[in-house]
Amino acid sequence: MRQRFSTVSVPALLIVLLAGCASVRDGRQVGERPDQRMVQAPSVAGVAEETFGKPAWGTRGDFTLSGQRVRYERGADRLALFEPLAASVKTPLRFSWAGPAGDSASVCEGWTPEQSANGRLADSRPWVLSCKWGSAPAAMLQIGEGQMRRGKLSREGAYRRGELTLGLRSAHLYEGNAQPRTAAVGYEMLHQGTVVGSLDLSGSVPRLRRPDPATPLGRAVTEAALALALVWEPASR
Repeated sequence: MRQRFSTVSVPALLIVLLAGCASVRDGRQVGERPDQRMVQAPSVAGVAEETFGKPAWGTRGDFTLSGQRVRYERGADRLALFEPLAASVKTPLRFSWAGPAGDSASVCEGWTPEQSANGRLADSRPWVLSCKWGSAPAAMLQIGEGQMRRGKLSREGAYRRGELTLGLRSAHLYEGNAQPRTAAVGYEMLHQGTVVGSLDLSGSVPRLRRPDPATPLGRAVTEAALALALVWEPASR
């Protein structure tokens, strides 16, 4: 006797496939809402939010941040601190910012250090981003592997210009969601142990909270945020 198999109509199959795609669109986990935002520390929760950039960086381009022009060149079509860095990419980023203190230009190098115990545990290959600014006083940013937090490997580092030091750490929690993401949903900038700026990368474009950019602290937060935003892919969220 010939067996009979149930069939699914083409329209019904397309609906199922589209629903599956929607559940993981933009790299989000199943159940996450597209309007979710990074959890903000109380110290910056009331600070005005500024959006900047565009939905896809590409390898070069420009945009404005509160009317101040930013130009950039990237060493690859895709860059992400939570993904492996291609061995051929030694200079992942160059960018300049026409800030209140004048033009500020940075060159950023990238490399993958030897695998650490944390890296093996997380099954990841953290790479180091190191940026330098030559404008006086010279500044440097470096961020790479961090600590295991709630089973997720963070990215941590620092920005230094003269006597000012800004701590950098990735953030992994959405508002109203206790389950941390493996990749960052944004970054926090800390001065003397207090969060003074944040970069929310949970949307299609970055959202920045910062001190007055005309101050040394605001300049530091802005330069660090620009570097971190430009090694993140808006189209992948």
